[in-house]
Amino acid sequence: MTSDHDNDNKGSVTATPAGGAMTALAALGVALNKVDTTSILGRSGLPMLQFKREGSGTWQYGQRGTVVEGDSHWAVNPMSFKWGSIAFNDNNKVVGERVVPVTQTKPDVTALPDTGFKWVDQWSVNMKCLNGTDAGVEVVFKTTTVGGVQSIAGMIDAIRDRLNGDQHDGKVAPVVRLDKDSYQHSQYGRVWTPVLATVDWMPLDGPAPEPKSSPTEPPRRRRVA
Repeated sequence: MTSDHDNDNKGSVTATPAGGAMTALAALGVALNKVDTTSILGRSGLPMLQFKREGSGTWQYGQRGTVVEGDSHWAVNPMSFKWGSIAFNDNNKVVGERVVPVTQTKPDVTALPDTGFKWVDQWSVNMKCLNGTDAGVEVVFKTTTVGGVQSIAGMIDAIRDRLNGDQHDGKVAPVVRLDKDSYQHSQYGRVWTPVLATVDWMPLDGPAPEPKSSPTEPPRRRRVA
């Protein structure tokens, strides 16, 4: 007796199309080539690390604006560098974002859709805190400022030089302190800029983050901007 569920496509994810599997795959390839996924690639799901130039210059992350500890060390993920463009409206809301890994050609800004607002350069990199209250926290540092872009580009140069030097023993991930610098602007006065100061290097898979304060120790109070 034949079951109602018996068919020739057991285990398949879809029925064989009338035109044949190869024809269907060719059509699927054409369709997928038209899907713009570059904007999705820019979304890491990680908290945003930002450098606030207002006041005396502050590093902070997350929606609550948690201020980063001054003596904390952060591991830079060399596999996470991205570049591209982003557009903001008059309310500083993102209306377009096109970023890809730096191993790919940077999106041509002249080929980006018209959002009604200017496209500006954006670079980004992922980091993970290794010590202190934020140990284990992972963030993405996205920046459109000249100083921010230069700091990320400097990281890329440093990693490239280390790889080319072939004296790294597998330690190719920079460990940085989130620092700052400033310059005097004729119109705006003192302007603060972000600095990623390399303090060490480590392998891609370690070391593990230092443990946070033990339950017997009073928790540290966190500053929120």
